[in-house]
Amino acid sequence: MKKLSLETWINKLKLVLVRFPFALLFIIGLSVLCFLSIQKVKVEIRESLWAFFILGTLLNIAVALYMEEFKSMKSRILFHVLFSVLLAVYCFTLPEKLFEYQYYQLIALGIVLVLSAFFISFLNRNNEIQFWNFSRNSLIELFISFVFSAVLYAGLSLAILSLDKLFNIHIEREVYSNLAVVCFVIFAPVYFLSNIPDEVEKRKRDILSDKIIKIFGLYILLPILAAYTLILYVYLFRIILKWELPNGWVSMLVSVLGMAGFLCTIILYPFRSSNENKVVDILSRYFPVLLFPLLVLMSIGIFRRIGDYGLTINRYYVLILNIWLFLISFYLFVSQSKHIKWIVISFTIVAFLCSVGPWSVYNLTRHAITNQLEKQLNEAHLLNKGKIITGRDKMQQVDSITQTKVVENIRYLVRTFGNASVQKYFAVPLKEKSEFEILTLIKMERIPVAVEYFWLTLENQFLDIDLHPYKSFILLKMKTNDKLVYTDKKVNVEFLNDCLLVKNKLQNNLVYTIPLKGEVKSLIKESLKMKKNNFPKELMTIKGDNFILIIRAISGNYDFQQDKLNMTTFESYLFY
Repeated sequence: MKKLSLETWINKLKLVLVRFPFALLFIIGLSVLCFLSIQKVKVEIRESLWAFFILGTLLNIAVALYMEEFKSMKSRILFHVLFSVLLAVYCFTLPEKLFEYQYYQLIALGIVLVLSAFFISFLNRNNEIQFWNFSRNSLIELFISFVFSAVLYAGLSLAILSLDKLFNIHIEREVYSNLAVVCFVIFAPVYFLSNIPDEVEKRKRDILSDKIIKIFGLYILLPILAAYTLILYVYLFRIILKWELPNGWVSMLVSVLGMAGFLCTIILYPFRSSNENKVVDILSRYFPVLLFPLLVLMSIGIFRRIGDYGLTINRYYVLILNIWLFLISFYLFVSQSKHIKWIVISFTIVAFLCSVGPWSVYNLTRHAITNQLEKQLNEAHLLNKGKIITGRDKMQQVDSITQTKVVENIRYLVRTFGNASVQKYFAVPLKEKSEFEILTLIKMERIPVAVEYFWLTLENQFLDIDLHPYKSFILLKMKTNDKLVYTDKKVNVEFLNDCLLVKNKLQNNLVYTIPLKGEVKSLIKESLKMKKNNFPKELMTIKGDNFILIIRAISGNYDFQQDKLNMTTFESYLFY
């Protein structure tokens, strides 16, 4: 074990300065932004500036690892400057306030840069063991860096807290925030960079597998994978026998299975190379074959979801993921999973191509939804010379399903791509208008989307109510898919067919039926109109001859096309 000393830390810092100078500059820049935001300086820090320093750090790490193959210092500096300038052009052409699709894009680019750092040093090498060793060591060092930073932060925070509690030295909250920046934004990445395997270690061809990785991959991850695959195959046979369409959730479940299976293949690769375990060899050879029928099921689930609810960025990404899973499964089957680094490389390339350029997921989604909206407006005769007719009488002639679809598409375009995405349909400028104001212009502000997600709460939790007519009180709580809400010696409460059924055991099992769907539907529409989620007791109360129900909190989604209520949480006071 290497002796840790001040000289060791200085040498590590020098190593980072020599090997990752540009990444270190971006880390310093990011830490300065963090310090400024903590101090709440009057200078407004744009979101694009945060993106520039975060992505710049990741980009320059990847560039530095790739340029280690080149001996010319001028070439290295030139590449760093060139890519940093390209990133600056991209980031500083972003608007001051980012749109939703741009957050997706930044996250996708971040994932691309992180993954590329693992394989970029091995593009010209055919030895998979070198790639595996480098990835293993880098992930271990990343984990160690996080643990060290967390321990350092916890220890120093406790020391500062002791000064506050023992010596009455007032410590501002900003001190702890600044300490977090030092530990997690400066120390953690610098320590990690100082321990990334160097050029000599990257060339080693010896297998660096260990018992922990073997136990995790072979005895934990693989059995879970097997059970998960069995469950999905049982579901596949079930829907074939019943001849019904798959549930929309199946796309996500098969995606998780595919990604977990390929991860397991990568983790256990050394044990296959050394012929230590036949199970690993079987997994590598035949998992892609097992995945093919489930990928067909996933495809059906995706197209069903798109057909029912339309195209979105998320669904487009899932569709592309489905295509990639087909292709990489076919490649791994043909190559017998001998080239595992192409799992990561191909995924990174696809993620990058889908996130930039006119062919990106975002442009294709915007184009598809805009065409869909224009078609709906034309079929409803709501366009005059390319502009939406804004008379309320005209809107009332349009059927409710078309109105809902129009509103849903306008809302998605505005929320995801900004007001400019629907500007061409309006004669007045929309730049400063809210989503509600845009819908008000076309007299559709009260029409909800097809599926509206909601979270509604009681405005004042202090209840002033006359309890004289009621003998009992209970607090009802329901979680997702619960049918039985409450039961005791006096009463039994169930949720059935969008109603609460209250059976009073002390009054010969007298049943009170409390309808919820209509009340919740009205509250959602009021929430959209008033742009608020908390309401006074009067609006949150359902009153009957023998009871009064006051809704304390309720969340879930409402499908207005199918007129269906799905609750995830429900809390209320019942007096009876």
